[in-house]
Amino acid sequence: MSSKKQIIKVLCLVLLTSTFISPAHADQAQAIVVIDTGVNTSLFPKIITEYCTVEYTPCSNGKQTMEGPGAANIPVSTVATVNHGNEMMSIISRMNPNANLIPIQITSVTKNGNLSLYSNASVKMALDWVVFNRVKYNITVVNVSVGAIIGSCYVTPGIAEDVALLKANNVAVIAAAGNDSNRNAMHSVACLPDVVSVGATDNPAIKAGVAWDPNKSPYIARYSNGTAKTSVYTNARWFVQQTNGQMKFMVGTSNSTAALSGWWSLNRKATWEETYNLLVSKTTTAKNEFITGRYLLIP
Repeated sequence: MSSKKQIIKVLCLVLLTSTFISPAHADQAQAIVVIDTGVNTSLFPKIITEYCTVEYTPCSNGKQTMEGPGAANIPVSTVATVNHGNEMMSIISRMNPNANLIPIQITSVTKNGNLSLYSNASVKMALDWVVFNRVKYNITVVNVSVGAIIGSCYVTPGIAEDVALLKANNVAVIAAAGNDSNRNAMHSVACLPDVVSVGATDNPAIKAGVAWDPNKSPYIARYSNGTAKTSVYTNARWFVQQTNGQMKFMVGTSNSTAALSGWWSLNRKATWEETYNLLVSKTTTAKNEFITGRYLLIP
């Protein structure tokens, strides 16, 4: 399908949304979407709806899509990758306790307790749902901490159009740069120009297992991907909640991204551009031996 036809298709989705879905109430809290693995929904009382869209193994209803209670709920697990969505949700909910939350599960838990495969196509299907439902749920931020395809910035056709359309409607797509120590490329979808891309900073003087110290000088973590086009770097050291409710110390650009998603919703202005300009105005400089970039303090 041509790029022009893709844009027309997405615009049609927005027109359908505007026509058939009631606008959000003026006093409705902002909603933050987390496109990731599922979560233990019992841990997050601010969840207002759930969605599942998978390519291979089915959602809990036995189908490839599911919406509503239980759609993104997963069993308690000790598998690190299975806990990822829960960890992101825990950071976001602590950054902005008043925000509504919408988990979108794009990979199922298999019978052996691991995650099923997913690709950029799963992210595209999730973004399509956001485009269609952004008004209904007052969605203002989309957190994406999944993806790879280093180097070429390939994304499934239609993703760039979804992201651009959301940006034009003041919905920020905030995505992790990745943890491959790459100085020339970021993960898809973080590499897209309309995405707010996030790299990781660390505290060189703090030992492992100790959270961020805002009084220490940060540097860009050596594991963090990052280029001259990376939007911002921020704190990657967090204690994150597992599906069993316990806390665990973790680092990574996913943590940085979740923190920035919470920050964006707390500091959101009338337009995407105003919020981004505020973000830039709050930054200083961080660097390592390889790269220099904008640093936002989020302790």
